[in-house]
Formats: sequence, C-alpha cells, structure tokens
Amino acid sequence: MFLSDTDKAMLHRALTQGMKDDINLILFLDDTSVSKELLEFAELLAGITPKIKLDVQKVDDGKNQRFKDLRLEHWPVMILSRDDFFRIRYYGVPLGYELAAIADGLVDLSNMRTPLSPKAKAALATVRRKANIKVFVSVTCPYCPAVARHAYRAAVESPRVTAEIIDTQAFPGLAARHSVMGTPKVVLNDNLDITGAMGDVEFFEKLRDSDHSLIDSIYG
Repeated sequence: MFLSDTDKAMLHRALTQGMKDDINLILFLDDTSVSKELLEFAELLAGITPKIKLDVQKVDDGKNQRFKDLRLEHWPVMILSRDDFFRIRYYGVPLGYELAAIADGLVDLSNMRTPLSPKAKAALATVRRKANIKVFVSVTCPYCPAVARHAYRAAVESPRVTAEIIDTQAFPGLAARHSVMGTPKVVLNDNLDITGAMGDVEFFEKLRDSDHSLIDSIYG
C-alpha cells in the first residue's frame, strides 16, 4: 500500500484535529492481497491517533461467529464502530479519492455528529424504517466520495440506516450482481438503483421512497 506524503498529512490533520471519542475498526480478513492491504491501511490509521482501536479477526471462510452475528456476507471488510454502533461497512481499501471521505466518516462517527444541514437532516428524518445503502465506488472516481459521504452521514445521524461502501474493483462479482456499469452506483434497500452524483437532500428523499412498504402504506 502506498500513500503520498500529502495523503498522510491530510489523514493526520483530519484525525488528530477532528476526532473526539474513541472508535473501533473491526476487520474481517482472509489471506488475499486485498486483506493484507486493508490491514496495512487500518494499522496506519491506528498509528496516527490512539483514538482508533483495531479489532482484527480471521473471517474463517465466513464461519467466524461474530461475522455471522453482524449479518455480514462479504469480505474483506472494515466496520467503523463504537459502543453498539456497527452500521458503517467498507468493502475493499479506501484509497485514492475515497481517502478523504473515509477520514470524514471516522471523524463524524467519533463525534456522533455530522455537518448535514437542517434541510438534509429533515429529509433523512422521513426515513421511518430500517434502511440499507450500498454505494459502489471506484477509488479513481472523483464523484464517488460525495455520495459515500451521504451514506456515512446517514448512518451516523439515523439509527435506522446501515451504510455499505463497496470497491467495485475489489468486488467485481458483487458489482456484476447489481449491474454496476459506472460509479457512483447507489442501491437503496435493494430495490432502487441510482447511478451518478446527487445532493444529500435528494439522496435522503430517494432513500425514503425506496421503501416499497412505506410507499404502499402511503398510496394503498
């Protein structure tokens, strides 16, 4: 894994200046090169600040009981957690354009607060049921981080939301399953697909509307 001095300086500044409380990074790994790179990345983060703790586990081909308890299906994965919060998952290694976005996610979770506007928070509050956000990204895509941030912030702000960021290069099979032809590709509640960037208010409104059962209750 290679990070430029500029990237390392950005991470150091963001994490040391922005983080308030301790958070945990739970890693489920196998013996692949992606797992090795993800571990190196997590160790780099933990080396920047003692507020980041690592919990490294072997996935054991999906047999790890904690992996099962968290209802995970794919690996390698890094879970951003604190206390009983486990709702931000990153599949792959957040390098390239995703680096700044994951730094923001770490800071937001550490503070349990995001920079969402009142209008965006109001839109997110209309999500009444448990919701899942999948954002397929490429680390070379300049438009992906903004959408990934929407997902991170939704998970921090709403206990109903789970955010999953998926590197299409690391998970080509999963990308193919969801017909990812370009990034960012968003899958909301496994029933609404959106490709391309959008603002946070529009994102949260689409998240609300992606719940078929909610739509049925409104129009049924």
